[in-house]
Amino acid sequence: MTVVTIPTAERPTVAPPVVAVMVVHEPGDWFEEALSSLAAQDYPDLRLVALVTSSTSEETSGRIRGVFPSATVRTVEGNPGFGPVANQALSLVEGQDGFFLILHDDVALRPDAVSNLVEEAFRSNAAVVGPKLVEWGAPDVLQHVGLDCDREGRLVDVVDPGERDQEQHDAVRDVFALPSACLLVRNDMFREVGGFAPNIPFLGEELDFCWRVHLLGARVVVNPAAVARHRDAFHARGTLLHEIARSERHRVRTALICSPLTQLPLMFLRLVVGSLLEMVVGVFAGRGQESFAGIRAVLAVSVDAPLIAERRRALRPLRRVPGNEVTSLQLRSSARLAAFARHRRALREQQTSEVPVVAAVSAPVSRTTTFVGLALIAFVMFGNRNFVWGGLSGVGQTMPLLPADVSPLDAARAYLVGWSPNWFGSTGAAPTLLGALSVLGTLFFGNWAGLLTAVMVGAFFVAAVGAWRLCGAIGDSRVRMFGAAVYLAMPVGVMAARDGRRDAIVVWALLPWIIDFARRVAGLLRDDREVARETSVRSAGSRRSQLLASLVLLVAVASLFAPVALVVVLFVALLVLAASLITATPWRASAWFVASLLISVGGAAVLHAPWSVDFVGSGWWAKLAGPGYPATGASLLDVASFGVGNAVWRWALVAAYVPVVVAALVSRGARAAWPTRALLFVVVPLLARFAHERGAIDVRMPEPLMLAAISSLGIMLAAAGLFAEFIGGRSKSLTWRQLFCAVAVASTVVAIAPTLVASFNGRWSQPADTLGRLTGQLPNDGGLGASTSTGLGDYDVLYIGDSRLIPAGAVAVEPDAKTAQDTAGLAYGILRDGGATGIDTLPASASPMTDSLRRAVDVLVTGESLRAGRLLAPLAVRYVVVPLRDSTLHASRSLSVGEVLVARISDQLDFRRVYTATDLVIFENAAAIPTASVLDERSAVTSQQASEASLLADPLTSRGALVTGFTPYLVNTGQLSAATVHVAVPYSDRWELRVDGARIAPRVAFGATTAFDAPVAGTATLELRASFAHRLLVGVQVLLWLLVLAVTFNPSRFRGRVRAAREVV
Repeated sequence: MTVVTIPTAERPTVAPPVVAVMVVHEPGDWFEEALSSLAAQDYPDLRLVALVTSSTSEETSGRIRGVFPSATVRTVEGNPGFGPVANQALSLVEGQDGFFLILHDDVALRPDAVSNLVEEAFRSNAAVVGPKLVEWGAPDVLQHVGLDCDREGRLVDVVDPGERDQEQHDAVRDVFALPSACLLVRNDMFREVGGFAPNIPFLGEELDFCWRVHLLGARVVVNPAAVARHRDAFHARGTLLHEIARSERHRVRTALICSPLTQLPLMFLRLVVGSLLEMVVGVFAGRGQESFAGIRAVLAVSVDAPLIAERRRALRPLRRVPGNEVTSLQLRSSARLAAFARHRRALREQQTSEVPVVAAVSAPVSRTTTFVGLALIAFVMFGNRNFVWGGLSGVGQTMPLLPADVSPLDAARAYLVGWSPNWFGSTGAAPTLLGALSVLGTLFFGNWAGLLTAVMVGAFFVAAVGAWRLCGAIGDSRVRMFGAAVYLAMPVGVMAARDGRRDAIVVWALLPWIIDFARRVAGLLRDDREVARETSVRSAGSRRSQLLASLVLLVAVASLFAPVALVVVLFVALLVLAASLITATPWRASAWFVASLLISVGGAAVLHAPWSVDFVGSGWWAKLAGPGYPATGASLLDVASFGVGNAVWRWALVAAYVPVVVAALVSRGARAAWPTRALLFVVVPLLARFAHERGAIDVRMPEPLMLAAISSLGIMLAAAGLFAEFIGGRSKSLTWRQLFCAVAVASTVVAIAPTLVASFNGRWSQPADTLGRLTGQLPNDGGLGASTSTGLGDYDVLYIGDSRLIPAGAVAVEPDAKTAQDTAGLAYGILRDGGATGIDTLPASASPMTDSLRRAVDVLVTGESLRAGRLLAPLAVRYVVVPLRDSTLHASRSLSVGEVLVARISDQLDFRRVYTATDLVIFENAAAIPTASVLDERSAVTSQQASEASLLADPLTSRGALVTGFTPYLVNTGQLSAATVHVAVPYSDRWELRVDGARIAPRVAFGATTAFDAPVAGTATLELRASFAHRLLVGVQVLLWLLVLAVTFNPSRFRGRVRAAREVV
């Protein structure tokens, strides 16, 4: 390659000065040995400049001068990093002659090292020369003899791990990069390239520096005749978090900065493809953090683009050789492949060598782990294949999240206006889910069914990764993968997908993540002995705020879909608290464990404000838990098998509880923490549900799969712990503990069988025929043979029946003394015309309309009056649907509560049966009026009263619908004659009706709804106006979400946490 000739004469008779620049940060007892090696150099003109970080003790300066009296010592504020600190030598040293010797504080040079480096710099006309680095405690073991680099900027050692020095690498050679531990750099060259990159404090400074030297056409060589011992204990000494992520970010940034412009697109493509391949392989090879670091670094390019452009402009004068000449110095293949080949060669040599090694070379991650990971991916895709290609059937809560004709922009408008679309609607605060859908829907181009499919299918992957992360507290990558497989195999996710329980599958998927982040906040990490001991913990330090923000975000996301998730997390916190009282875990860690879960619940409630305010006050449990799951008298076997119907598979699932019992018996002392938590996670939810099924607990319980998710998590933790014991003791003699562990692991494998069989269906046996498809045939306007007195227009549908069959946020029917037996387990809910959506499953806000509906339902159920239809008329309830059963196993039989109710409604005078099937019965209310209707004079007068008697006395009469397709958050237009407009929505002064521009004030109608008395005819516009206060609250809420996201993902790491330090003289 073309080399820029540096004018030099014959070697000067006077040795050029060498300034050793040593960066000192909290050195240990070995520091004097490193300093003594400098003082013992045979080079005649060697000076020392020691740059000491301010966190280093004051005695360090005395230690330096005690060994090297002529040393210049400067203190640097903070710890800005090796590169920025070393750059301060440029201002401390005058002139451009001689050399800089850049040193770490843990490097000990042989007496002739500096002389050999300087001599080789003149002989090879090199700008940078490095020594042969050997292990500190074993000088015959090579550490680094230069570094090779591939096209993507990945560095790889020339030597194998643990390779002994047999003079096989003693030839002087050109290399692409040298470790920054010891570098001899020409003074003028160091100044010309600007020293180390100021934006790289740690990890990656040598790649950036040497690459810029190559851009000048200068040489970088290694001279093995110069030898230095290096401790290389950065990971043990440093407190830097996210080391792998930081290193990858610096690598990607350097590659994009130093690559020539013509190669930049190809370079970016190589970075993307390489990072994706590494992520796929690394996730299931036990290198999760490292595998994701690459793709995160590539994504960070969008944030670092201004910095990259600025650095490229600064490097423009340095590009003195063609880019392909620099590229020719790099490896043609991947550095990862080269490192893997050398690693395997080192393992073979270690196994066949008769010479003892200093430190065993770490074995590669087992191929079995990779194969299991790929098998889990294939299993999830195989079991969900019909969901992916054919979509969800709509059973349970798997209806589209919003109507198909609602765009993400419409969802955003409704959220900003404050319109909650479930039940009769609410003008207080919209559910946070509606605002989230306005963002997520954009990513799916308004395909709400596709978004829900992604949630349901993606939950399996999220659950597996969460279990994998959580099991990191117990064992290595094999234990992690085993835990992920067990958690997927427990039929909770499968049952939730089969029965369409969206809320349950979301809680099941996120629960391992929640526990994992909580234990990280507490500092409960696996110790160096690879066992789950908790006699000591590691402080989360400054990262605790980020972990807490992540935890709050997870709980907030879970409660987006299922508000009852807040109660589930509180329940888990109580179980963790109970476990902490009987285990040896340090009290501070236990306190943080419990407190983090409590903080996450409070933080999630704040993030959901102002919507979460509806759950404060009396009746909060009824709003969160809904009508509750009815007691069915299930046996203990039914409860323990999570509702699986097959008799053989039920007993197979019982085998999953063997690890829980065994772990509780064999674990003692510090090892008993996770087994104890696992035992409580399993036993307490099972006993709570069994007591409820038997009537011992008279409270509304959430659906069983919510509690089953906690139990399956406990089974996974117990099984993973025993698996870690099993693989850890295979090389030892067989003991009773090993025997028990082997039996427990085998029992877990048996329990996996039901889920494997269920996957062959391709949709987890989710039924195709649902109540949603039948009720979806109701007309969008007009009745099934509706009389002309009702008019055409929008309407509401009342669902009433078994609480498990209501496709909306249901409310339990309060039984009285006469009808307690007939109304047990009875609930009701409201849907607007157009079918059920996912947003309808959220709890409804209380309003006078919900109170009126409760009274009308009481009359309907008890038969107090035969004109219950007239009480429902102002509420625009045109149809009453009584679901009798659906196709899921948990409610496949016709329920007696539904049959009794059908008989009661059939006696009503205002209802006529329009559809009858084995699944449901539909009644039409002949007394109903449209949602937005024009009342006649008599009905207008009646609307001014809040009297139940007046409604029962005379039917309401409508002149017709004002508008069809009434949408509160949009402007609704219709033609109006002088009359009273009635709208079946909760009253608010934010409702606005304008007739030819004249504003008509709203009033309360029928004690619950809204009416406008319009004295003139003309074109009417009806809409809900947004208040300034509400928009301000929404703005604050958005800022809170952005703040939590910012703390969670910590954008500052893309800008660098360390800035250039100010010198303190």
